[in-house]
Order: sequence, then structure tokens, then C-alpha cells
Amino acid sequence: MRMKREWIWNEKRIVTAVVLWLFAVVCLGSMSVWKVLAQESGADSSGGAESGLMENSAADGQGLTEETPGTYTMAEGWCLDEEQSTEGVEVYRLETGEEGQETSTISCSYLETNYSRQDYEQLRDMLTNNLLYDNVDAQITTSAVYTLSMDYLYIILVDDSSEDYCDIYHYVVGDYQCFCVQVREYRQEAELAEAQEIDTPREVGQTVAEGFVWKK
Repeated sequence: MRMKREWIWNEKRIVTAVVLWLFAVVCLGSMSVWKVLAQESGADSSGGAESGLMENSAADGQGLTEETPGTYTMAEGWCLDEEQSTEGVEVYRLETGEEGQETSTISCSYLETNYSRQDYEQLRDMLTNNLLYDNVDAQITTSAVYTLSMDYLYIILVDDSSEDYCDIYHYVVGDYQCFCVQVREYRQEAELAEAQEIDTPREVGQTVAEGFVWKK
């Protein structure tokens, strides 16, 4: 009688173990299905969908909150040349010029450097040497002033007598970056501006550079 009771007890334990095992299998299967559904819907394993949405928002918003390092004002009579402008360079020309005509331009852009404001002398030497190597037939003239915000402004004139224009580079020095104003001035237009007693393209470019303000 005792053996029969022990057998019945053991049989119950076996049945209970089998039931528990089946229940565990069902639960694990449900969890796997939920995990797959969560991955497909962008939700994390805890059931939330915020992680995926936040990453997407950051990716979609990249660039929308980016601001330029500073501000400048272009003189009246100069318009943005959309054909010559690129993502990193804004090119302006005289409004009186005809489309496709070679005319003086003023280009504004930013340049990353390895120099701080205090290292402006090393930056000046680097900029000058680069232009010397790139324009071996040109006469290089340098000068320096300060902007209205008291930032160091380095100016390099590249004049090749064989060309009907000259290039003037203006660099407003910041921490590990420069604001660059490049003027391509055609000699005939400069002479005409002087005869009309108005600012020449190089004078306009220097005024733009001197009025530049870095954002704090």
C-alpha cells in the first residue's frame, strides 16, 4: 500500500514537471515573438519606442540647428551669385553685371586652422607661404589691421600683371578658424569705380571683413 502511494506521488511530480516545462517553452516563445515585433516596430526590449524615435529625430535634425560661426553684412549693390556659390562658399557679384559676364566677385567662407587667436603670427606665415607657392609669378603684398570688433585681420594681395584681375584675401582670425573674404577684382571695373568715386571691389571686401563679428 505504501509503494502504491509513493508511485502515485512520483507520477504527480512527473506530470507537474512536464506541465512546467511546457509552460516555460510557451513563455519563451512568446518573448521571442515580442522581441521580433519590437525590433520591427522600432521599440526596445523593454517595450518602449523612445530610443528609436530619439535617434531618428537627432539624425533628421542634424544640420537644422547648425549656425555659422559669425555674421557679416554685404554692401548694397552686390547680390548673391547662386551659380558660383557652393555649400561652404557664398559668392557675390555686382548687380549691374550681366549673367555669364566676367566680373569682380567677393567670396565669403570659413577656414579651419590649427592655430588659436594668440598664434596669429604662425597662421599669417602659413597663409602667406601657401599663396607664394601657388602664385610664383605674382607679386605678393601683405598688410594687417583690426576689425571693428578688434579681431586681427590679415590681408594678402596677389597681383599677377599678366592677368586682367588681381586677388585680395582677407582673413579674420578666430580660435582655430578664420573668416575669409576673397575678392577677385578686375582692373577695368576698379578703374571705373575710382572714376565714379565709389568703392572699388577690394574696398568693399575689406569693409565686409572689418565688419565681421564672431558669435560668442
